[in-house]
Amino acid sequence: MAIDLAGWRVLITGASYGIGRAATKAFVDEGAIVLAVARSKDRLDTLATELGGAARVATFVADVADGPGMEALSQRILAEQGVPDVVVANAGLGMDARFALTGDDAWRAVFEVNVFGVVRTIRPFLPGMVARGSGRILIVSSAVGKRGVPSYSAYSASKFALHGMADALRPELSGTGVTVGIVCPSSTTTSFEEKKLRAGPPQIHVRVQKHSPESVARALVRMARGTRREIVLSPEAKLMNVMNRLAPGVLDRILAKVLVGKT
Repeated sequence: MAIDLAGWRVLITGASYGIGRAATKAFVDEGAIVLAVARSKDRLDTLATELGGAARVATFVADVADGPGMEALSQRILAEQGVPDVVVANAGLGMDARFALTGDDAWRAVFEVNVFGVVRTIRPFLPGMVARGSGRILIVSSAVGKRGVPSYSAYSASKFALHGMADALRPELSGTGVTVGIVCPSSTTTSFEEKKLRAGPPQIHVRVQKHSPESVARALVRMARGTRREIVLSPEAKLMNVMNRLAPGVLDRILAKVLVGKT
């Protein structure tokens, strides 16, 4: 029987658009109380109104790239809401640029959000989860966090870092009742694409099908109910992972041809 999420407190970053917005709705539909974190107060207020008000969605304006701001946010949440049952580290920043054209500032910006932002989202709540003896950490990674692809060197590297972080965390949390899961979508039909940092020629886009944010949100809800370590959502990403294990050189040539345009 599925675990009832009614009354659970679920913290979600990047909650005002895309996957985060869809996840907020999905968890509210399950009866959870969502602690929605994003930079835009207007978008958060609109979302809360649509989903039933403050009793269902508590809104918090913060930027995961702002260390002191996130520390203040965590203290406020702990004081007002207590320790969340689930933390969904979703906020992310994309980067579409060839390696040689990705400057230091761009690397820092991507890692500030995608890596340090995840650390700032999770770390403040771990002691309370451990003391309580329960908690679920969910990290939104990417298919390219399993295998890097052309034009996404900074983004891929930042998502790879999340897998290393989760691998280190799991044994540290063994026996505490706190578990860590990672969700790896491929491209999604959200405004994430429009918000990417860019430099030089863009990656050639050839993907036949994209995830809807709602499909990723459903995966997050499923992951919240259990202790599964990881889920890779698209068939093409699963195939890419298999090829990378069995014939990485062949995959290099395929990606060079398909995503870079080399003959």
